[in-house]
Amino acid sequence: MPFFSSTRGSLDTAQTVKSFLVLFFKKEPFLLFLSFISFISFTPFIFCAPASAADWPGFQIILYQSQTAAALRALREIGVSAAMLRARRDAAAAEDPHLALFRALGLRFYVENIATDFYSAYHRWQGATPVNAAFLADQARHRQDPTAIEPFLRQPSLVDQGWRALIAQRIARVVAGFRADHPLYYDLADEAGIADLSAAWDFDFSPRALNDFRAWLHASYHDLAALNREWGRHYRRWDEISPETTDEALRAGMADLAPWADFKAWMDLSFADSVGFGTKAVHAADPQALAALEGGQIPGWGGYDYTRLAKSVDVMEIYDFGASVAIARAMNARLITLMTIAVNDPNARAALWRGVLAGMGGVILWDEDAALASPDGGLGRAGRDFAPDFLALRGRLGDILMKARRPVDPIAILYSPASFRLRWLLDRAAEGGDWAARGADAEYRDNPQSHAIAAFLQLFSAHGVRPAIIPPAGLEAGDLWEAGIRVLILPETLALSAGEIAAIRRFAAAGGEVLATTPPGGFDEHGKRRAAPLADGAIRIFDPASADAGRDLAGLLTAAGLQPRFQLRDAAGGWPENVSVTRLEGMRGGQEIFAIESNGEATKPARSLTFTRPRACRVEELRTAHDFGMTPVVTVTLDPAVPTLLSCE
Repeated sequence: MPFFSSTRGSLDTAQTVKSFLVLFFKKEPFLLFLSFISFISFTPFIFCAPASAADWPGFQIILYQSQTAAALRALREIGVSAAMLRARRDAAAAEDPHLALFRALGLRFYVENIATDFYSAYHRWQGATPVNAAFLADQARHRQDPTAIEPFLRQPSLVDQGWRALIAQRIARVVAGFRADHPLYYDLADEAGIADLSAAWDFDFSPRALNDFRAWLHASYHDLAALNREWGRHYRRWDEISPETTDEALRAGMADLAPWADFKAWMDLSFADSVGFGTKAVHAADPQALAALEGGQIPGWGGYDYTRLAKSVDVMEIYDFGASVAIARAMNARLITLMTIAVNDPNARAALWRGVLAGMGGVILWDEDAALASPDGGLGRAGRDFAPDFLALRGRLGDILMKARRPVDPIAILYSPASFRLRWLLDRAAEGGDWAARGADAEYRDNPQSHAIAAFLQLFSAHGVRPAIIPPAGLEAGDLWEAGIRVLILPETLALSAGEIAAIRRFAAAGGEVLATTPPGGFDEHGKRRAAPLADGAIRIFDPASADAGRDLAGLLTAAGLQPRFQLRDAAGGWPENVSVTRLEGMRGGQEIFAIESNGEATKPARSLTFTRPRACRVEELRTAHDFGMTPVVTVTLDPAVPTLLSCE
């Protein structure tokens, strides 16, 4: 059900109200709540009316590396539907010879890396130099003089109007050149970020950026006295305001964190706004075109606040670490998500199907060794292995899975970017060392909030339960209990506004179960310390990765009012380990699809599982089209790489 208009750059209020009324009169409070939080988390500064699934032509299987005509013909026969075409940023460059080949073969394509020099300035291929050479140079300058501000002047600044004009002109030219071919999407950049991917850095202290930051503060606080109270400062004019660097915050003994945290929040907003600017430029050149970012990172640094970023673009190819895909899709249900797999990876088939079940709109195939097909057109080992998967996903099965609904259960997980920022700074203060020497890989390892969200999702997935993920604005503005939510989860939620605390207390008082991985709310939403965290006897500390978590799961599901939808047993009669179940609702009325997949390595042997429903239903395995008939119990052999897809009607 669309809650936003398909007209770019505007919010269709009439359609939104109509959607709310439909849900209201159908008495679906939980869906009404989810639509409401999607509405109130809308940010006018960056909103660009993202695309809907109606704009996307079925599951896409996209080849990244260039191939010969013979190889492309062979790959087209096994379901490969599109390819990559690199943008020519130089207006005088000749047309890519691959374009004529794609046209002749009837292959779709997307246009790659139009503005990487702007969005990925600190992580881009430059021949023999390291891909992050610019970032390494700034790290070296900071080591030489930790007090210097020059390493924190982003080149180019995301708010540089000259650069924005250049990028807008380039986008207009590129889109005009390909408009008649209707590319799948126009990729603004690959592996973009404020600095190097999701690495922490104190960008951007350039004069224009600081002026824009001050204007944002003025709009947020309205009153300079209010900002001074929050920051513990004594500014007399808005133009005196200067944020803290990370070094300054650490040296000051972590006393006043708002001057640091507000600036980091604004940089996330600045990045999302710059991406939204590129998206709007694509839409201006062709209202039917889709804009994309590739190489999306773990929620955290580098602009990856998905409450903002997920609404700034139509399509995202995301690396699925720390629940990044689930979070992005929850922040914008209309976002088209893609994944990349390396076809030579032994777990690639399992990764493909995992992405399909997560709702991905397509896959990009990384095949640098031509393992899918040889130049003469012969299928390689990888091509033969993937052929049945690709053909199924491009056929009836792919259509069923793409159109299926992915319902959520009455369990809500709060995603709090403000809490991530504070957890990161507290951890750096505790461990000491040189924070500025860290790279993006360290942020993947040390991300407690994202890891906790992923652990909760994994815990529930064993029983086919899908929690909702909500933004802070949704928690503060909504009434969780009235919406039907029965369990609220606060993963590493250090920062809570007064409105969020009031909402949590109302929810707990109504009978809701509240779980937290650490005492919540020790800081407000700007990063100012409170005297103490939220103290409430109804809040229970819970570790989703503990040995006891699985044992406590039954109690959580009971608290949520969820009756078991199925029983799953292994050959020994126990609940199988390392198995996830995704529940989908098919397009046919009353059809439920239970996708059972192994979480282990694809090289492990297949295993026998028994699936039992409370009542008999007509069961079909969708991949094999095997009809089990009308029965409450089926026994299946679970492939370690490919899921079992049971349709029950």
